[in-house]
Amino acid sequence: MKKMNEEDLALQTLLAARAEVAPDVDESLLRACYAIQRRHQFNNDRTQSSVAMERLIDELVDATVQGASEQ
Repeated sequence: MKKMNEEDLALQTLLAARAEVAPDVDESLLRACYAIQRRHQFNNDRTQSSVAMERLIDELVDATVQGASEQ
């Protein structure tokens, strides 16, 4: 089992890569994606991860569209 600091290292590495490669990607979105993948990483049913990711993306798109229409 990984220690908390090792898990943090994985997330910190991902966040550092984001800063270099895609700084416009929302950090909270990346953290949410990481949490979903981490939660489902040992699950044999890969659809659970896919469904959760799709739901997250749909919610973000809906919020973005709604925010744009209110302006």
